[in-house]
Amino acid sequence: MEIEVASPDSNIANITEYISVGETFKLVAPFKGEKRDVLAFIANVDTALEVMDPKNKGTLIKFVLTRISGETRTTIAHRNLENWEELKEFLKNTYTEKRTLDYQANKMYSTKQNKA
Repeated sequence: MEIEVASPDSNIANITEYISVGETFKLVAPFKGEKRDVLAFIANVDTALEVMDPKNKGTLIKFVLTRISGETRTTIAHRNLENWEELKEFLKNTYTEKRTLDYQANKMYSTKQNKA
């Protein structure tokens, strides 16, 4: 736990509590490249980063990489991803389904037709 106190001139104390890297790491479930799991994985890492001391962010990212396995891990190893934002963007672009406007319009139309 870390406690930060505002400057002596200030009347307000800013108290911030962080959890350890080890505890934070427990929030991140393994990711094996399944499209259905990618958004949950990303959300878990984002949450972990929010509740830990920002100065330990680099350490957590190294641990996060160990939670990724299979072909996804190999693919990431061949890229020069410098930080979590780049890794997150790569995961979103690679493992989430992209739906076009035509797809969405067709889906709405077919849903409307099925109700009639």
